[in-house]
Amino acid sequence: MNDNLDAAFFIPANTADSVWSSLRSEFKLDHHVQSSRVQAEIRNLLSDQDKLYQILQAAGPYIYFIQQQTKARGLPAELALIPFVESEFNPNDHSNKGATGLWQLMRGTAHELGIKVKAGYDGRRNVIDSTKAALAYFKDLGNEFKGNWDLAIAAYDCGQGKVESVQRRTGSDDYWDLPLPKETKYYVPRLLAVAEIIQNPDKYGVKLPPVNNEAYFTELKTKKSVNLIQVSKSSGISLKTLNTLNPDYNHGPLPKNGKYSLLIPVDKEPVVRAKFADTI
Repeated sequence: MNDNLDAAFFIPANTADSVWSSLRSEFKLDHHVQSSRVQAEIRNLLSDQDKLYQILQAAGPYIYFIQQQTKARGLPAELALIPFVESEFNPNDHSNKGATGLWQLMRGTAHELGIKVKAGYDGRRNVIDSTKAALAYFKDLGNEFKGNWDLAIAAYDCGQGKVESVQRRTGSDDYWDLPLPKETKYYVPRLLAVAEIIQNPDKYGVKLPPVNNEAYFTELKTKKSVNLIQVSKSSGISLKTLNTLNPDYNHGPLPKNGKYSLLIPVDKEPVVRAKFADTI
């Protein structure tokens, strides 16, 4: 796999080898394509196909891993697309409300899920930790809402308490009829619209970036913190790639929960192990 992220995900791959094909084979949700709200979001996405393509391209380093995590938990594969809506697959994204990372976790939620957030380190930017935490949260939400994923996804956006309060007040469990916050009314339809386009790209005249259906990165446990610049110089991995895979290292070599880890492209593992044999 080419280490240059600008080209790495444009390797020709037939449909069967595409991560999008694998993802759509595991979709489980009703995309509510007849809903006016979903139709509106589909139109919005199709109105700027360059941006749609760019966001899906940005998913390239992470989407296979996220899909494998949803599959392992028996979750709908559509949930692997939550970062499209939350952060446009940018692990460094930070909202004005304080949410951070691919999954836009708030500090309090992160704390409840066991993610470390402290001076000099924000685990919400860690791709592996944040994904596992967010999907554990979704697993709980799915159970709490008895498999009503429209409500569970809405609760991820505006809070479980908010959704349950509206349910009690209205006596309804139909997301599409609930008077939820404006943002949440668009949140679920946008996710479903993205999934619908990935499900039927030809129908919508959309070209998906050819992301191979295989792991792009692997995690190495290290005995001590590492410097990404040093790793780049020693291994030939571009610093851009290392920063993309290790956004929690943006402000220097930092520990994760008292341990150290490094994400690198799979094909670079032998050279990194050889260069840092005393560290790994």
